[in-house]
Amino acid sequence: MGKRIRVVAGLTVASVAAMVGMQAQPALAVDVPETGLSIFEGTFARSVLYVAEPDGSCLAMPPTADSLTGERTIEQVSAFTGPNCTGDQWNLGTFRTFKAGKYQSFRAYMFDGPLGS
Repeated sequence: MGKRIRVVAGLTVASVAAMVGMQAQPALAVDVPETGLSIFEGTFARSVLYVAEPDGSCLAMPPTADSLTGERTIEQVSAFTGPNCTGDQWNLGTFRTFKAGKYQSFRAYMFDGPLGS
C-alpha cells in the first residue's frame, strides 16, 4: 500500500511541476489583421499567407503552415490533403492548428451578408 501511494504522489508532483512550467512560458505576440484569413507556421508564430477576401477558389497551402485564423468576415476554411483541392477534405473552421504538411490546398469562404459585404 505504501509504495502505491508514493508512486501516485510522485506522478502528481511531476504533473504539477509540468503544468507550472507550461504556464511560465511567455506568450507569443503575432499581428493578426481584423478581417480575412491568416495562415501561420510555428503555431501562430509567423504569417506565411494572408488572404484579405477569399472567394472560395482553390489555393495552395504553404508547406510549412500549421495554424490558421479567419477573422470576422471568414465563415469556413476547407483544407484538402491533395493539390488543387483534391484528396480528403477537412472543414477546419476559422481557428485551428494542424500538422505542417498535412494539407496541400484549401478553399476559404466569406460570410454572405453585412459582415462579408
